Amino acid sequence: MIDLKDFYSAGYFLIRRSHPGWTTLQQVLLPPLLLSLSSCLSPQFNLVWGMIPGDREGALKFGIPEQRLDECIKWCGYEYEADADIWGMFYSLDAARRFIQRFELPTEQLYLIETGLPVDIAQRDWHPFFDQKNDYGIEKRIAQKLPMEDGGEPLGFEVVSFQYSGFSHSWLCSGLHQDMADLFGIRPNGYGLIDTLEDALKVYEWIKEDEMKGTRAEPEPYDVWLLVSHALDS
Repeated sequence: MIDLKDFYSAGYFLIRRSHPGWTTLQQVLLPPLLLSLSSCLSPQFNLVWGMIPGDREGALKFGIPEQRLDECIKWCGYEYEADADIWGMFYSLDAARRFIQRFELPTEQLYLIETGLPVDIAQRDWHPFFDQKNDYGIEKRIAQKLPMEDGGEPLGFEVVSFQYSGFSHSWLCSGLHQDMADLFGIRPNGYGLIDTLEDALKVYEWIKEDEMKGTRAEPEPYDVWLLVSHALDS
């Protein structure tokens, strides 16, 4: 049983369940579609769409309708500040839902995900290799120690690296699902996530033993994140 009181909220994200089509990921251990905090695996809303030089094609691929594209690009450039922060973190469920409604975002395979960092990791091991924390985005929110929202559906855990104030690579990006199945009997669930915190911590600790040498995963600090799905409308 997952107790949300054991996690700090890291904000809300719009993510599409998808599959990157990588040959190394097309194995029986994984479901046909993945839900991931890493944009390598799952497309997600990103403010970079409206920043110089911008990424109009990325916005269209995510599902922003062409007739709403210019307005969305403008919003991502400088109108977002009341509702969102770098790189695509919404401050609240209502803010994310307003975005969906305003820009007529198609909802097929779209998830409104709240992420949570275990309190234990936040207190003893949050970014041990970084000397300086940023006062914005996910880092600022974790520092605020905000509780997670009630009413969502926990989908599972993901071990993801953190770089440049945002989520970077999933454990799946390095093809570790086969290694973890062989070593610990851990198998991804129907979303490509890890069912229990206990198993997610095994993956986290195994990657951490490498001390960011890049031989087990990317040479970046990894953390354990809980993914909770919330309704796309209120």
